[in-house]
Amino acid sequence: MHRRSWEELPTAVRHAVEAECGPVLRAEAPSAGRNSTFAAFLHTASGTVFVKGVPDYERLVTVHEHEIQVNARLRETVREAPRLLWVVRTEGWLLAGYETVPGEHADFTPGSPHVPAVVDALSRIAQQLTPSPAPGVAPLRKRYARLAGWQWLADHHTDDLDAWEAGHLDLLIQLDNDLPSILLGDCLVHGDIHQLNLLVDGDQVHVIDWAWSRTGPPWVDAALLIARLIGEGHEPAHAEHLVAGSWGMRHASASSGALTTFAATTYGQWRRLAVEFPSPHREAALRGACDWTRHRLSAS
Repeated sequence: MHRRSWEELPTAVRHAVEAECGPVLRAEAPSAGRNSTFAAFLHTASGTVFVKGVPDYERLVTVHEHEIQVNARLRETVREAPRLLWVVRTEGWLLAGYETVPGEHADFTPGSPHVPAVVDALSRIAQQLTPSPAPGVAPLRKRYARLAGWQWLADHHTDDLDAWEAGHLDLLIQLDNDLPSILLGDCLVHGDIHQLNLLVDGDQVHVIDWAWSRTGPPWVDAALLIARLIGEGHEPAHAEHLVAGSWGMRHASASSGALTTFAATTYGQWRRLAVEFPSPHREAALRGACDWTRHRLSAS
């Protein structure tokens, strides 16, 4: 997606934004993010606001609409989520202004002091967002069913499977089929936990970019963290141990079988995405999901 600069926005759109935040003195592009046509830190005389959005014709406009609706609910529930400040809809554009929060992107490598803080933050959020404060959010099980990877790989890319995947393919397909029954739940889950969506400032963690949030069991975000930790060098058993005390992982729905099924189906989903949309940024996550799945299946 081509990222527009502040100067490239239509004049009427820039005036509408400045009516909300004041005259813009300087616009600074973020270091990460791929899903917005415009994204920038806008520096004004009264402070800095993070603004992102898309034109109405972009496919991802519904994703931005969803994030706006969710963040409007989060600001009264979860202090770890940046507050939605305002929304501008004009000249065929949808833009949202969010509170700018301090911090650096999370470091998940072994020994990082960020890891315990992130685990604690996800634990609090799972408890605070069960049940979901945002009505009408789609269930996570629908997204996983739509992106189920193992049958798709069996049908279209069997030559890409390694020996372990080919040897376990029937089981992996069955686990994909079993997943909807274990993703039942009324927690609002972030659904896209990774380093770039976590800003750490000392012991304070902010969880940003709720565009892919869905409803499901309260252990989902902690489980996604396990895969990410493994991808950054943690041994699978140690990654599970680091996350085991979180509120979501202590929920009755977080059974051993549920976690094994989730690990395998996440692996399949990310494996499929790596084939359809190859990119270096997927490699560590895919490696983590792969190692976690093989660990759990070898122990079962």
